[in-house]
Amino acid sequence: MANIIGFIDFSGAHTIITLVVFLLTFTFITTEKLPNAIAASVGAFLLVAFHILSQEEAIGFIDFDTIGLLCGMMITVAVMRKSGLFEYIAIKGIKFAKGDPWKILVVLSIVTAVLSAFLDNVTTVLIIVPLTFAVAEAIKINPTPILISEVLFSNVGGAATLIGDPPNIMIGGSTHLGFTDFIYNNTPVVIITCFVIFFLLRLIYYKKLKAVEIDTSKIMAFDEKRTIQNRKLFFTSLAVFAFIILAFITQHIHMVSLASVSLGGGFIMMMVTRQDPEETLKEVEWPTLFFFIGLFIIVGGLEKTGVIAAIADKMTEATNGDIEMATQAVLWISALCTTFINSIPYTATMISVIHDMGIVIGGNIDPIWWALSLGACFGGNGTIIGAAANIIVAGFTQKTSHPITFKEYAKVGIPLMLVSIVIVSVYLHLVHFVF
Repeated sequence: MANIIGFIDFSGAHTIITLVVFLLTFTFITTEKLPNAIAASVGAFLLVAFHILSQEEAIGFIDFDTIGLLCGMMITVAVMRKSGLFEYIAIKGIKFAKGDPWKILVVLSIVTAVLSAFLDNVTTVLIIVPLTFAVAEAIKINPTPILISEVLFSNVGGAATLIGDPPNIMIGGSTHLGFTDFIYNNTPVVIITCFVIFFLLRLIYYKKLKAVEIDTSKIMAFDEKRTIQNRKLFFTSLAVFAFIILAFITQHIHMVSLASVSLGGGFIMMMVTRQDPEETLKEVEWPTLFFFIGLFIIVGGLEKTGVIAAIADKMTEATNGDIEMATQAVLWISALCTTFINSIPYTATMISVIHDMGIVIGGNIDPIWWALSLGACFGGNGTIIGAAANIIVAGFTQKTSHPITFKEYAKVGIPLMLVSIVIVSVYLHLVHFVF
């Protein structure tokens, strides 16, 4: 940060105020001294109050494509959670493993990765973690290896699609990259990384995953059918969700924005399943949406005052305007930064930086976007504070006999995060600059 401050022109008071507001907001978000939504919203208000941005300019900087996509998916997930679909899938997987601890780790991790590709990671772990505790109790094992694996796979799986992780949603809303672009470019390296992580986890945890007593009857007694309280809701919501995903995939044909598809799909799901809108909309994470809105405005202030352009110029200069060097730099910086800080404000800032870099560098800068996406998503695996899902899982364990500490998680998380970034680095080089 000191290097950045060193090359920013402080001749304008607006630049100083904007940078101070940004740094204070970022500090409050990172230290969790204030709720994220309040920190970002107050920061955005201050920029308007100090006349750095007019109200119209502030509104203009809000990426409504990202907000609409997020809101629509939140509505969809709120309805689908009532159907019991996600618990049904998880219990089916547990029964498939038949009490073998390693197979349970693999199955639950795969379920976590797949669900995280289509749901937000927090929702995914809230579904999976209670089932993990129940299974660990049934076969008398320490649940920590399975829980850490679920954390890792929630972040890796979320990188696979446009809707899997907030950084991807933000990148998709700010660029020409669509749903199929993310699947085509990110999913292959996500799958490769999953295999490598499984191999390394087996080396790390195989001896610890020995069950003292396997009671298969308890495992098989889990009844997935009991999770389905309303069969009509189950099948209807599944059908509408499939329609939404199909609409995402075919967006290049019908040319309806992803935000419109997401919102329209969410409200159609509410309509056909006859959900109470008041109850369903309570499930929408409004603080998260206002968090995004505030961040967009603050980054807009950085953009207007020239801070973003200064950072972009410095990064372009450091990489000599070479796209591959810029790609690798963004990948590693993103991974290392998001290991310790919230990926959302970081991504919001870097999106504007990369746009400005693209103007200077010219040509196809898509590899840099994939570097930001994969770096921000995979970087969250480094520490227990790297992503919201990590924090929630650790919180679940604090009142159990097997609490996950920062140090215990970091011993596994940091090495595996670094390995995954090396894989991504090689992948980006081969796919975008060799073949």
